[in-house]
Amino acid sequence: MQIGRMRRFWGSQTSVGMAGILQNLQNIIVVAVCLLMFWIMLVQIYQTSLETLETKNFRAIAGHLIYIFVLIELFRLMIYYLEEQRILLGSIIEVTVVSILREIILEGVLNVSLDRLLGVCGLILTLTLTLALYQYLEKGRAKLEQITIPKPAPRA
Repeated sequence: MQIGRMRRFWGSQTSVGMAGILQNLQNIIVVAVCLLMFWIMLVQIYQTSLETLETKNFRAIAGHLIYIFVLIELFRLMIYYLEEQRILLGSIIEVTVVSILREIILEGVLNVSLDRLLGVCGLILTLTLTLALYQYLEKGRAKLEQITIPKPAPRA
């Protein structure tokens, strides 16, 4: 790990006093959750390999594999949070959509009631619109950063 990233892990330059202490505690909690999630991923991979060898139930195996991919993506999000001290809304929305579709796959599309299916469709549509709005705003932010004049470095 580079020195700059390690300094960012222990709080940004603006975090002073109690805010800096709380931010460091929050980072420690995120690291603990990352370690716990890594352990859950290892256990899930082991269980999936055992189930693949024992049964040929495609729905259960697909559910386990999708769950592993969701855990990997959440792990990646937490690592990004530790490095940048901000979250990726787009990735969170994508993980949510995949999780919803995983539940539908596990239950079976034909077994889902119409009102629940309409609710899931509404939720996915709302998340898709939120993702599109987020992408649009991120493009505007990138354009703004291109035209912003950087401040000169202070002379020593």
